[in-house]
Amino acid sequence: MRRPEPGPPRPSRRRGRRMAFSTAAVLAAGACVAGVTVSASKAAPKTAERASSGPVSLPAVADTYVIQQSPAVRRGTSATMSAAAWPGWNTEGYVAFEVPRRAKGVRTARLDLTFERLANRPSTLELRSLPTAGWSEQGTTWADRPAAGDVLASARSAEGGTVSFDVSRWVDRPGRYAFAVTNPGQWSAARFHARESGPRGPRLVVSDASDVAMPPAPRPSRPAPTPSPVPSSERPVPKPTAGVPAPAPSDDDRIRKGTLCGASFEPEGGQSVKSALKATDQRYGGMEMTRVFYPGLPAGWPGKLGDDRRTTVVSFKMNPRDVLSGRHDDRMRTWFRDAPGDRDVYWVYYHEPEDNIAKGEFSAADYRAAWRRLRSLADKAGNKRLKATLVLMSWSLEPGSRRDWRDYYPGRGVVQVLGWDAYNLSKTGYQDPAEMYRKIISVSRSERLPFGVAETGSHLMGGDTGAKRAAWLREMTNHLTKNKALWAAYFDLDWHTGDYRLRDAAGIKAWRDFC
Repeated sequence: MRRPEPGPPRPSRRRGRRMAFSTAAVLAAGACVAGVTVSASKAAPKTAERASSGPVSLPAVADTYVIQQSPAVRRGTSATMSAAAWPGWNTEGYVAFEVPRRAKGVRTARLDLTFERLANRPSTLELRSLPTAGWSEQGTTWADRPAAGDVLASARSAEGGTVSFDVSRWVDRPGRYAFAVTNPGQWSAARFHARESGPRGPRLVVSDASDVAMPPAPRPSRPAPTPSPVPSSERPVPKPTAGVPAPAPSDDDRIRKGTLCGASFEPEGGQSVKSALKATDQRYGGMEMTRVFYPGLPAGWPGKLGDDRRTTVVSFKMNPRDVLSGRHDDRMRTWFRDAPGDRDVYWVYYHEPEDNIAKGEFSAADYRAAWRRLRSLADKAGNKRLKATLVLMSWSLEPGSRRDWRDYYPGRGVVQVLGWDAYNLSKTGYQDPAEMYRKIISVSRSERLPFGVAETGSHLMGGDTGAKRAAWLREMTNHLTKNKALWAAYFDLDWHTGDYRLRDAAGIKAWRDFC
C-alpha cells in the first residue's frame, strides 16, 4: 500500500483525421496505431498480378498458433490455426499481413477467417492487437509467445463457415499488421484454415486501394512438412456427462458461493509470523485466504506461514533486469515446481510497480517483459492451481494519477487474474463502495479476467467510534461478493499513512461476519 502520488502528464493519444495515402505519403517504419504496431512493408514483387478496382484481398504473410499445455511445441507449419478454450486444451492464434506501399489509401479493412471445422466452435471470437516483431511463424511457442493486447474487435461465429472482423480503425495505411485471435468462451474450440491452405487461408480485405499490386498466394520457402499429430491427450475431449466425477474445485468455481475473506497482517510485540497468523485467525473467526509478502525472492515452500492449507496470494520482488538476464531462472523454476497443488496459489510479481517505474528504478517495458519470462517458467511446472496475478493500485485508474494502467499490463495471455489495492481515499467519510470499486470491476470485466482485492481498508474517520466504518465494511463486502470478486483481504496494519487495523468491537465483528 502506498499513498497516491501524481505522476508526470501523459502525452496526448488523440488520433488525427484519416487521410488517403499515396506512395509519397507513407509514414516511416515503426509507427504505432491504436495498439497495433505498424512497420513499413517491402514493395510488392515485380511478378505480382495487377488488381482490378474495388476491394483487394491480401493473403496472410505469417500465421501460427500456440498451445498452453504444450509450451514448447511449434505449429507454424500447420495447415490450421486454432483459438480454443477447453479444459486441458487452450490455444491462441497469431496472424500477420502486409499492406503494400503502392496502396493509395485504405478506407475500410476486414479480416476474414475460414473455419476448417465447424464442430465445437465458439459463439464469439476476439481479435487483439499484437506486436509485429518479436515472434515468427516458425519459431513461436507458448513459452515465448508475444503478449496479446487490447481487444480490437469481436465477432459472432454462429452462422456460416467464416468469421469477419472490422479492422478499419487500425488498418489505414501501408505497413505490416499483426493480430491475435482469442476465444473468450469455454468448452469451445475454433479451428481455421491457415495460409498453408492457400485460398482458404486468412485474408485481409481492403477497399479504396485500387492501386495495390496484388501479391501471389504465399508459398512457404520450403515444402511444409506434415505437421506432427497432436497427441490425443492434448486434443479437446467431449464435454463430460453427469456421470463423470468433477475435479477438485478451485476458487474460480467456489466464487459462486461467495468472495473469500482474508487479511494482510504482520507480527506485533515480538510475535512470530505464525503466531501473528494464529492471532489474526482468532480475531476474525478463521480466514479463507492469506496474503503473504516477500520483499525480495520468495522463500521456498512451505514458506513463512508453514504448511498453511488455504488459498494464498503471495507477492515477491526482483528487479526486472535481473529476471530478464536469467539470474533467477533456477530459483523460480524450483519455486514454481514445488508450489502446492491442493490449493490455489495466486503468485504476484512486484505488486504495485507504479511508483518504482515513475522513479526510474526500472522501465515499464522491462517489467512487462519480466512478467512474460516468469509466466513461461510457471507454465513449465504444469500446476493448474498456480495463478499469475497482477496487483496494481486502484489509484492508477483515476485521472488524477496521470497514469495508464496498461503500461504495467503484460496482456491477458500472461496475466490470469487482476488484483487491486483499493483504499478509502476520502478524508471526511467513507466512500460509496459502488463508486470506490467501479473502475476496478469495469476494467477487469473488459479484460474478461477474474479479479480480487489484494488490499483494502480505511482508518477511522474523526468522530467515528467504529460503527460507521463497520457499516461501510458490510456494504463493501456485500458489493464485492455481488460482483464476484475472488477474494478480499483487509489491510490490517498500522501503516505510515494511517492506522488501518480493526481493533474496535464493531469493526472486528463486521469482518468476522464476512469471514
